[in-house]
Amino acid sequence: MRIIIMQPPYPAPGKALSVLEWQIAELRKLAAGEVDLVIFPENSNCTGYANSADMKELINGAGAVYVEELRKTARRVNCTIMSGLMNFGADGILRNQLTVFPPDAPEFSPYTKVHLVEPELAKGIEPGTEAVCFEYKGIRFGAAICFDYYFPELFVQYAKQRIDVMVIVSHQRQERPEILEFVTRARAFDCGCTLLRSAPAMPDPGVGGKSMAVSPEGVIIADAGGVPGVLRCEIDPKARFMRPASYGEPDRVVDYREALLLSRSHTDK
Repeated sequence: MRIIIMQPPYPAPGKALSVLEWQIAELRKLAAGEVDLVIFPENSNCTGYANSADMKELINGAGAVYVEELRKTARRVNCTIMSGLMNFGADGILRNQLTVFPPDAPEFSPYTKVHLVEPELAKGIEPGTEAVCFEYKGIRFGAAICFDYYFPELFVQYAKQRIDVMVIVSHQRQERPEILEFVTRARAFDCGCTLLRSAPAMPDPGVGGKSMAVSPEGVIIADAGGVPGVLRCEIDPKARFMRPASYGEPDRVVDYREALLLSRSHTDK
């Protein structure tokens, strides 16, 4: 499976439109048939907003132009695009969601951020309530958004649903790169599958960034580092970490996730 993970620049104050322009320009560079899945970070339709009014203006204005470009590019390139978006629902409520743009169907938003930070709650953003995997073209996906990243129990729930690929869209702007790498590798191991993470690059490469792809055993497949760019890699969505033989069980080599889930089934009773 051919993957592109976008790591756009984070805007300086008053320069939110520049990031939307960067993202649209990168979408327009994609050639038909060159990629299967493209991922953009959290808040990618309104990153860099100054306040609630500015956020809503971006969502309904330049952010809407970007979203239309996502739709067109998915069809033109014949790929799936996943982007973290602030969305107003039919009920008028604002939610922080992962939105999926297939090449051959209308977009859908299978996951709403469960663990909101206090500033999001203060803006009236409504949290999601559950981690439910979604299936597309035979691949079972899980999703998490930014602060969700710090709650391992969320990823255990996805492991129980036997997901194939974990997608994390993020907006982390203050975390050190070594922490981002450590936690990302741990989360791939927690959910027992390949993990793909997209986040913006900060002006200071010593914080944020670190969009990456990580294998089920926690090995980094590709890493964008701390600068803006387009990360490309290939993954096997069905890859699993095969557990080495245990002491006294020389012939027992199994999928590590299944071994952990079996053990949990004994202790959860």
